Amino acid sequence: MSGARLVKVQSGLARQLARPGGRTLADAERMADAALQTHRSDAFAELGRLITELEAACTIRSPEDRERVYLLGASLVDLAGFFDTGPFYEAAYSLCDLTDRSRDSALWSWEAVQVHVQALRLLHLAGLGEAGPDAAALLAGLRHLVASIID
Repeated sequence: MSGARLVKVQSGLARQLARPGGRTLADAERMADAALQTHRSDAFAELGRLITELEAACTIRSPEDRERVYLLGASLVDLAGFFDTGPFYEAAYSLCDLTDRSRDSALWSWEAVQVHVQALRLLHLAGLGEAGPDAAALLAGLRHLVASIID
C-alpha cells in the first residue's frame, strides 16, 4: 500500500477568476447601482402606499393592528434600505423599534405610532434623501419619544 496522495483540484470558477480581463469592482458596482435606480420611482410609490396603510391603521386603532403596524414598518425598512433614503430609513427603523418593544405590553401608544407615521409622511413628501437639515431634529425627536415610552 502506498502513502496518501494530495491532489489539488481547481474549480471552474477559480480558473475563470484567474483569467485576465473582466469587469472591475467599480464598474460592477456602478452597473448594479444603475440597474437599481430604474426601480426607484416604483419603490417611492410603494413607500407611499405603505404609509397610507399605516395612516389607516392609526385611524382605526384596533388591537389587531399592532402586529400589522410592525409588519408595515418592517416593509418600509426593507424597501428603503435598497436606496439612499437617509432619515426616512431611520424613522421607519424607529417605528419598528417602538412597535417591537411595546406591541405586547401596556406601553403601546397609538399616539407615538401616529407621530412616527406623520414623520414618515413628511419625509416621503420631502423626497426621502433630500429632507434637509430639519430631518436631524425630527429624528432626534423620534428617538426621544421612543426612549420616554420604552426606557
